[in-house]
Amino acid sequence: MKYAERNALHGKLDKPEYFIKPGWIVTNKRNGYVKIAYKAIATDERGYPLIPDNTSYQEAVYWYVVMKLSFPKWLKGSLGGRGVNTGQNVYTYIQ
Repeated sequence: MKYAERNALHGKLDKPEYFIKPGWIVTNKRNGYVKIAYKAIATDERGYPLIPDNTSYQEAVYWYVVMKLSFPKWLKGSLGGRGVNTGQNVYTYIQ
C-alpha cells in the first residue's frame, strides 16, 4: 500500500487497491467513490432473521417448531402414538 501511495504522489497511475480496518475501508486513491455490495440475512429490529412471506416457508417453520417441542414428549412416551420409544423408531419420527 505504501508503494502505491508514493507512486500516486509522483503522478504514476496504479490500479486501485484497498484494505479493510475495523470500521474503515482504506484505499490508495484520494478522490472518488467506492461501490460496496454484500449479502446478508434480513433481520428485524431485535436481530432475529425474518421469515419470507411465503406460505411454504411459514408452514415449514411451524412444523419444525412443533417437532422440536413434541419430540421430548414422544421420547418419554407421553405423546401417544406407538407407545414407549425403544430407540429404533426415532428415525421414523424424524422423517
